[in-house]
Amino acid sequence: MAWALAGVILLVYLINKWTLSSGYINLDYKMEIENNVAEIGEEIQIYSIIENNKFMAVPFLEVSEKFPRGFNTLGNRYAIFIMPYQRVRRGYKITGEKRGLYNIEVVNFSLGDFIGFSSHQKYLNMKKEIIILPKKIDLQEELAPAGALLGDISVRRWIVDDPLMTIGIREYTGNEPERYIHWPSSMKHNKLMVKNFDFTTDNSVLIALNIETMKPSWQPIEEDLIENCISIARGVMEELEKEKIPYGLITNAHNDLSVSEKGYYYYPGLGGHHLENLIEILGRLSYKSDMLFENTLKSIIKKQGNYTTVVIITSRILDTYIEPINRLDSIVSKTVVISLEDEYLDSLPGHIIKYRGEIE
Repeated sequence: MAWALAGVILLVYLINKWTLSSGYINLDYKMEIENNVAEIGEEIQIYSIIENNKFMAVPFLEVSEKFPRGFNTLGNRYAIFIMPYQRVRRGYKITGEKRGLYNIEVVNFSLGDFIGFSSHQKYLNMKKEIIILPKKIDLQEELAPAGALLGDISVRRWIVDDPLMTIGIREYTGNEPERYIHWPSSMKHNKLMVKNFDFTTDNSVLIALNIETMKPSWQPIEEDLIENCISIARGVMEELEKEKIPYGLITNAHNDLSVSEKGYYYYPGLGGHHLENLIEILGRLSYKSDMLFENTLKSIIKKQGNYTTVVIITSRILDTYIEPINRLDSIVSKTVVISLEDEYLDSLPGHIIKYRGEIE
């Protein structure tokens, strides 16, 4: 009996030894993310798949998947027993609570023996991206015209109307901006008359988004201001897409897709794919700036693209922005400035359309 018991103990020892030494052999793991681009608060379906491609069972495997801050959970942990040649697929859902680009980079494993006396740790390096898109906003609620003369201009009007050619005079309806009133004709007809414009198909918009909030740049990052600007940029894009007006994007935010490009630049375009691509770029943006915003404005002047309107979105206007904004305004048909703060707005020419964004 003693020899039999000793044989059993030796056999269990050898099996445990073999389990720990070869348990990870032909044991494959992968993570599948069903929707890696999601809205804030939207459920993201994730699957963990483990395949044991050998004739020996894996008695105990603990899997620990870790998520970066910004989700409703910091990780998912579970333990399983895997039969020979078995495939285990486990699904669960997480939600993103803040806009941004997130990388799931490490999964930890703990392989145990049959009797639970010892374990073997291992980790897997990988890179799974999840992009949480900026918060959706209503432009009519978030933007307020700045300046007495612009009080009657709706957000939609500066987006839709881009008059390039006057084709006549018509009676004022009360919906047109005061700057379109033709005063000589009004006096002649003894009633308010406005210019009637021909809206050409060449109308297009370049959105210039500023990530810089102050100088020097090493001061604390004002995340809330930047997030508001990014959400406004999304709102403008969606409105332009709805109105079928081509739109592009330029921003001084760090370009994580290129080691050589400074910031992002996309030519005006239209369509669902174009909109999804640009909104996804907004989701990827970090708080790091690749260049000063005045240099971004100067680069727009150098590019001289085929856009008729430039919409500048910034948390505040710094004094270094004024000169390049004025230069840019001189080469495009229309300039719109959206700033979260009022400072220096009055320093810009009166014909520039100005809006003040709401600060949450």
